[in-house]
Amino acid sequence: MNQPSIGFYVHYHGMGHKHRAECILQHLTLPATVVTSNLDRLSWNGPTLKEVVAIACDNDDLNEVGLDRAGDSPGLHFAPLWSTNITERVAQYTAWLNTAQPDLVMIDVSAEIAMLTRLASIPSVVMRQHGDRNDDAHQIAYHAAHSLLAPFPERMEDDITPDWVRDKTVYLDGFCRHSEPTCETSMSFESPTIAVMFGRGGTDLTVEQLCEAARSIPDHQWIVIGKDAPAAHPLPTNLQFVGWIQDPVAYLTAADLVVTAAGHNSVMEVGHSGCRFIAVAQDRPFEEQTRKARILDREGLAVGVESWPSAEQWPTLVARAKHLDPTQWQSVFQNDGAVQAANHLAKVALWSRDQRVSGERISL
Repeated sequence: MNQPSIGFYVHYHGMGHKHRAECILQHLTLPATVVTSNLDRLSWNGPTLKEVVAIACDNDDLNEVGLDRAGDSPGLHFAPLWSTNITERVAQYTAWLNTAQPDLVMIDVSAEIAMLTRLASIPSVVMRQHGDRNDDAHQIAYHAAHSLLAPFPERMEDDITPDWVRDKTVYLDGFCRHSEPTCETSMSFESPTIAVMFGRGGTDLTVEQLCEAARSIPDHQWIVIGKDAPAAHPLPTNLQFVGWIQDPVAYLTAADLVVTAAGHNSVMEVGHSGCRFIAVAQDRPFEEQTRKARILDREGLAVGVESWPSAEQWPTLVARAKHLDPTQWQSVFQNDGAVQAANHLAKVALWSRDQRVSGERISL
């Protein structure tokens, strides 16, 4: 009999979900398929990855009138009416389930896809994220899942998480694109430097806010990664924009301090690099980054703030961050969480295959 197979549903917002899936795929020994929207146009890596299946994006070509009804069903997060694009998306996904018959789907993330998978009689493992997920849709998706994966160790759990969710969660050690120990870098800066890193998930931070921050700490050079220099905007002499950099580790490790959004992958990459950093929460659904910033601050892993600081706040925050102990992150990365995730998925897929072939076919 063929090996069990695993599907990965990977959400399309930003690059974090893709990076997370690829980390796990690197250690997976079972055949895998990625199902996604928009990200199918990119290259994907994974030794057992067989194909990347594209389905319509639920955020495109929406019916304007129906969009007003997108959130009027408490058990669903996003369900606009009268949008044929979403009808097509559901049909494409369930058609793939019917054709491929995966033994397991790992979902990162979508409550609607989680429910569709369970309704199609396929077990799922749902990736958790920080934030207040005690709404009906998340709770239903969590109940329907075989198990939950937390891409963080239990010390980074939120106080508001219900006990039953904790009991169903497999906590993972940290993992990120840079799974190998951080190497020494030849990059260095002539003066004390603060690196500000942006991801591709979007930010509402303005150039003027960066200028004010740089002026408030004039004895430090500020290097902005992931954002291009603005045209025709006067900048302080200690503020520099270096644009998008595929691998920013050299900048991060050479800097005295890092300022980054409190998104999961950014936090894990900076923490893995052994940096002292300030995590600034950006506006995301379910207070995802706000809750994470509080946890990081609580655990002494970073200085967490819930919004971009004012100019008056920066000196105190920088002083606090410079007293952080970055060796705290060694316990987060004690083992490779991507290996742990791959092992759990393989175990559940093998269980699912065994149950499928051993169960009798009956009609009720």
